[in-house]
Amino acid sequence: MPYKVDVYIAKAYASITVKDGLSDKPCVDTKTGTKLENVAVNPSATFHVLIGHKNGVGGVTVYETVPNVTPVPSDYEIPVELDETGKITFPKPKAVSQSDLDNLDAKVKALNQQNAGNKRRG
Repeated sequence: MPYKVDVYIAKAYASITVKDGLSDKPCVDTKTGTKLENVAVNPSATFHVLIGHKNGVGGVTVYETVPNVTPVPSDYEIPVELDETGKITFPKPKAVSQSDLDNLDAKVKALNQQNAGNKRRG
């Protein structure tokens, strides 16, 4: 029995491809019958696909297809990366880096010092 996966596209793309990680073939939207290969998409589009699996693990690969540019695929492990509704989001949300956290910490400390200085003057 394949996994049912909703592929949510968060922004507009001139052309994307959605592949089943097991077969490495383009998926077909189960609601429209559209083969998801070099398909233009609007933001907030959702595709409904069936994904094969082996030993309970499947995969989905999504990438923007741009002529003369090597694609940078986003791979999703299914069911691990599904949200509670059975959905994955492309592009993947970016993780916060340690340097981002360090910069934020430095800004907060600077604001606290500035605020403390203002209280003494006021």
